[in-house]
Amino acid sequence: MVLRKLTVILFGILVTAGSAHAAPLNEDAVIFQAMEEEMARSLSELKVDVFEPPYFINYQIRHHDRAEVAASFGALIHSDTHQHRTLFVDVKVGDPQFDSSSSQSHRYSVEQFLPVDPDLDSLKRALWYETDLRYKQAIVSFLRKKGRFISGVESHDLPDFSKGKSIRVQIDSIPEWKLNMPEWERLAREVSGLFKEAPGIEKSRVKIFSDRIIRYYYDSEGNKIRDAHLEYGIHLEAWTKTLEGTQLHDQETLYFKKISQIPTKAELVRATRELIVSLKALKSAPQMDPYVGPAIFSPDAAAVLFHEAIGHRLEGDRLRRDEDGKTFLKKIGQRILPEFVTVVDNPTLENFEGTPLIGNYRTDDQGQQSRDVVLIDHGVLKSFLLSRTPILGFNRTNGHARSDGIHPPMSRMSNFVVKSDLTLDAVSLKQRLIEEVKKQNKPYGLFVKKIVGGETQTNTRQFQVFKGKPLYLYRVFPDGREELVRGVDFVGTPLSIISKILITGNDPAVINGFCTAESGVLPVTSITPSVLLSEVELQASHQPRVRRPILAPPAVVSSTR
Repeated sequence: MVLRKLTVILFGILVTAGSAHAAPLNEDAVIFQAMEEEMARSLSELKVDVFEPPYFINYQIRHHDRAEVAASFGALIHSDTHQHRTLFVDVKVGDPQFDSSSSQSHRYSVEQFLPVDPDLDSLKRALWYETDLRYKQAIVSFLRKKGRFISGVESHDLPDFSKGKSIRVQIDSIPEWKLNMPEWERLAREVSGLFKEAPGIEKSRVKIFSDRIIRYYYDSEGNKIRDAHLEYGIHLEAWTKTLEGTQLHDQETLYFKKISQIPTKAELVRATRELIVSLKALKSAPQMDPYVGPAIFSPDAAAVLFHEAIGHRLEGDRLRRDEDGKTFLKKIGQRILPEFVTVVDNPTLENFEGTPLIGNYRTDDQGQQSRDVVLIDHGVLKSFLLSRTPILGFNRTNGHARSDGIHPPMSRMSNFVVKSDLTLDAVSLKQRLIEEVKKQNKPYGLFVKKIVGGETQTNTRQFQVFKGKPLYLYRVFPDGREELVRGVDFVGTPLSIISKILITGNDPAVINGFCTAESGVLPVTSITPSVLLSEVELQASHQPRVRRPILAPPAVVSSTR
C-alpha cells in the first residue's frame, strides 16, 4: 500500500463566471433501466451446466467529468475537458456461507466500450457482456476455492458474505460542474511564469483541474444509489537537482468544493515563491547519515505514520487472508496506543474547520450506509474497518467497502482522525524534544516537517515494516538550533513505533491525499496532530543520480510579474 500525500492549504477567494455542465435529464432513467433489466435476466436465466445462477450481482457505472489546464514556465502545455465511464460488475455464485469471492476474482478483464450517450441498447449490451464474463470467472474461482478448502490448503471458519442493511434507495442531487477555462489558462500561465525567476528549477508545472464523478449503483438486493463527488484543485510542483545529481521534487495540491474558492493570483504567487525558496534550501542541505533518536513528526508526517503503521492493519478484509500478518486481529480490548490517543474513521465528515475532506462519502461501494467508527478508544482497540466480509468477532459491515469503480471493493480508510487528550503547543513540544535529546544523551533530535509519502506491507511473505520518505527533515540541537538535512527515510515495525509515542501537539491538521492498494487509488484524508516519539530510526534512502544539465538554462527574455 502506498500513500501519496498531498497537503491542503486554504487560500482566499477568486470570483469567476463560468459555464455549468449538467447531466441530461433522462440519463438516470436509462442507466437504471438498463441495470434493472439485465440484472433480472441474469438472475433468472444465467446458468451453465450444473451450476446455479448467481445469488448476488452488483453493478456500478461511474461517469467521470474532467477538466484540466496546465502551464510550465509561463506557457500553456495542456487544456482539455473530457468525459468517460467505467463499469464494475460483481457476480457471486454459491451462497453467503461459501461463495466464489476471492482476491483473484477480477484479475482478468477486457476493454469496456461503455457509452456516455443515454443509449439503452448499448448500455445493456455492455452490462450483458461484462456480467457473462464475471459469471464464468466466478464459477472457476468457486471451484478453485472449494479445492483449496477440501485439500486443507485454506481454512474456512466464517461466512463469505454478511447480510446487508435494509434496502436503500438514495438519489442525491448532481452538483453543477462550473468551469472557466479561459480564466484558468490565464492564471496557470501567469503563476507558472514565476519559475522563470529560479534558474535552478529544471522543470515545473502549475495545474488547475476539476473532477466530477457521478456514481450509479444497483444490486440484486434492491439497493439503488446515485451520488456524486465534485472537487476543484490546484497543483504546484517543481524539480531541481543537487550538485551531485540527486533529483529533488516538491509539490503542493490544494482542494476546494466550489469554483469560487479557487485562490487569487496573489495567493498563488506567494505559495509558488515559498515552494521555490524551500527547494533552493533543500538543494544545498547536507546529506544525513543513518540515525536513531527522538523526533517530532509534524501533522503531515504523523498522518503517514498512523496511516501506514495502524490504518492498513485495521482494514478488516485483510484479516481474512491466510497470508496476512493479522497484527491486531486478536487484540480487541487490549491497549495498543497510549491511553491519551483515540482513533476514529468517519466518512460522514465533509469539512474540518473549514477545510474540505476528500475521504467523505455517504454510501459505500457495497450499497451500505457509511458510519463513524471508533477504532481505538483511549489506546484500547475496539473495532476494525469492515465491509460485508465477516472477520473474527465481527459479522456486520460498518460501511467501509471502497473501490475505484474498477477493482472489487474492500474495507479501506476514509477520513482517518487521530485525537489526543495530552497535548502541548509548538514551543513546548520542541522544548520537550530537547529534554528527550539530553535525557538520551543524543547529539540532536529530529523534526520531520514534510513528507513525500509512505508504504507498508501486511503480507507474511514480506517483512512487517513500514517506510516514510521525509522531504524536509531538520536536526534539532540541544541549544534549539535547527539544520535542514536530506537523504534518509524513516523505517519501523508497527508495534514498535507506536509504543514510542510520548505526547502530541495541539495542532490537528487536514492532510488530503490518495492511497494506492488492492481496490484501487482512493481519496483519503487524515486529521492528525504533531507527535513526539522517543525513538525513530533513519536509514539512507535510495537516491538515483543523474548528471545535471551541461548548459545553463536559456536566458529569460520576458518574465511574468
